[in-house]
Order: sequence, then structure tokens, then C-alpha cells
Amino acid sequence: MGRLPILPFAAALFALPALASVSSLLLVPDRVFDGEAVHAGWVEVVEGDLIAAAGPAGEVAAPAGAERIELPGATLLPGMIEGHTHLFLHPYDETA
Repeated sequence: MGRLPILPFAAALFALPALASVSSLLLVPDRVFDGEAVHAGWVEVVEGDLIAAAGPAGEVAAPAGAERIELPGATLLPGMIEGHTHLFLHPYDETA
């Protein structure tokens, strides 16, 4: 798998506050990463500040009046995916 462009996603993220008056969004990237696999042709519906649906474009219906945002060349990461945790890391100053 090649490198995934993050810049278009970041640009879309910073544009979202300007769309605060829109209650529903249909995000249309080239790909969606669900935490396990990259899916081409998927879309995501955002209602308010929550992801309402994500899946193949032909199977996910946007609510009436949803703002459609095209994200060509972008890989969308729905939600925050924690990928860097040190579960067994102890403080460096631990004495016991």
C-alpha cells in the first residue's frame, strides 16, 4: 500500500467550522480508512458532530439537504483512531 495523503483531509477538517450551520454533511473522499482496511468508493455521512454512516457510496444515503463535500485524492479517517499507546511504559523517575 502506498503513502496516504493527509493534507486534503486536514484541509477539510479546518473547513468544517465554516460549515457549522449545515446540519448534515456527505463527505466523498477517494478512500476511507476504517482502522483496519482502506476502502475505495466509500462515503461518510456526518450529522452534527457525529458520524452517522460510512460505507460504499451506493449503500449509504445522505439525508435530504445534506451538504456534499468532494475530497478528491483524499483518504478519510472516520473518528480518531488511537494508534500509539505505551500500555506498559512506566515513568522514568519510578523508584519502586
